Amino acid sequence: MRGRVLGSMLSDLREIGIRDGNCLIVHSSFKSLGLVDASPTDVIRTLIEAVGESGTLIMPTFTYCYAGVWNVRPYNPATSPSRLMGILPETLRSYPGALRSGSPTYSVAAFGKHAGLLTDGKEDVGGLGAGSSFEDAYRLGAKILLIGVGNNRNSTIHYAEHVSGLPFGDIPYRAFWGRTAVAERDGKVVEVPISDFPGCSTNFGAVDEFLVEKGLMKHGVVCSAGCLVMNSRQIVDAIAARLRKTPDWLFCDAITCEPCTLRRRRLRERGLLQPPRGSTADP
Repeated sequence: MRGRVLGSMLSDLREIGIRDGNCLIVHSSFKSLGLVDASPTDVIRTLIEAVGESGTLIMPTFTYCYAGVWNVRPYNPATSPSRLMGILPETLRSYPGALRSGSPTYSVAAFGKHAGLLTDGKEDVGGLGAGSSFEDAYRLGAKILLIGVGNNRNSTIHYAEHVSGLPFGDIPYRAFWGRTAVAERDGKVVEVPISDFPGCSTNFGAVDEFLVEKGLMKHGVVCSAGCLVMNSRQIVDAIAARLRKTPDWLFCDAITCEPCTLRRRRLRERGLLQPPRGSTADP
């Protein structure tokens, strides 16, 4: 039964365009697959089989080890569990032969041909912009597969914000998190300065219609999960270009959202965004 289920999953992955040799970023909900006869490890094995020996599987294993986070533990790539990423990234993190990057805030786990490239030298990389694993994946032309989740979980869109050149990447997601992270290195706890901060992703679903209209995103099904497939280089270039024209396109409207409020304010101060007619400026 398990072999039949996983064979069906592999067939579904082929149907939506996943091929041998792909560099593949996966954001996922294991539950959405609806599998009762297969484990998270089985799913990881199937994803690895789908990209083949010449391919690479990448998953986020973010820890958010900012110094200002309550009761934060220093980041250790070998032992620190990811936060809010789900069971599949945690399974890849401990999968035999997988590598993990040293970023104390936004690490990734990777397996395959380019795993070393995507994880090496990230110890001082705090965000999802310059020098990040997502920048390396962009340069490799990685595909992105969203399994049972939407673009609000698509970290590559944060990299597109960086590529846009808009001047808000230095604004932390939460001020109290601080501008340093903590990590364990050679048995000592060190503080890592952070200058690049991804913001709010609540409204990232705004890219859906845009990407479909441009033919840059495909809908599909893997097992019981609705999926989205796209090419990182194509969507980053398209989203960055759109952001240069409409800088607040991906900001949410929640009055309690600190990063979106501060980013709007910065853009208005720089003359890159005008307040809506009849409104007053941010307090």
